[in-house]
Amino acid sequence: MRARALGAQQASDALAAAAVDEATQVQRAKDGDSSIWDGWFQGYYPHLFRYAYIRLRRRAEAEEIASQVFVEAYRGIARYTYTGKPILAWLYRIAHNLVYDRLKFEERRSVLQVESPAPTDTTEGPESIIANIDLLNAIDTLTDEQRDVVILRYFLGMSAQEVSGVVGKSPAAVFSLQARALIALRGRLGEEFRL
Repeated sequence: MRARALGAQQASDALAAAAVDEATQVQRAKDGDSSIWDGWFQGYYPHLFRYAYIRLRRRAEAEEIASQVFVEAYRGIARYTYTGKPILAWLYRIAHNLVYDRLKFEERRSVLQVESPAPTDTTEGPESIIANIDLLNAIDTLTDEQRDVVILRYFLGMSAQEVSGVVGKSPAAVFSLQARALIALRGRLGEEFRL
């Protein structure tokens, strides 16, 4: 029992230290410290790119969105107030808004062009490529919240706790969204479907 309490205290201390570190990073970013911006870019760009690519399915646009996130963050850092949530949550919200704006623009212009996702491994057979396309199309049918949870959990490899910080929901709500999303995906892709 004492070991569990000690472990919980250590975890709490680690989270507090991370929050202090991020708070310091935010202040340094506000002061124009380019090393902070470079670190954020190096650390978070791949996550933001993958999110945008899964939503847009176009490499060039995903790269543009992921880069634009940092431009918007730099413009808005003076107004940003650190609340203890991971900085990635703020960057993700910017990416979400940019992707949403892009999709709405395309919808208004009726120029929806869906490119097939490029396979990551050129040795994949046609069955695997088709399965990937089917999965991405099935993900498109989920609600926005379910889609975000699935992308963050399974494509970006975040824990449920990290996802809860990013999407602004409790861990229980994240698990609920995840469960409903997986049920919906199994309904579209068959019972043998596994992420």
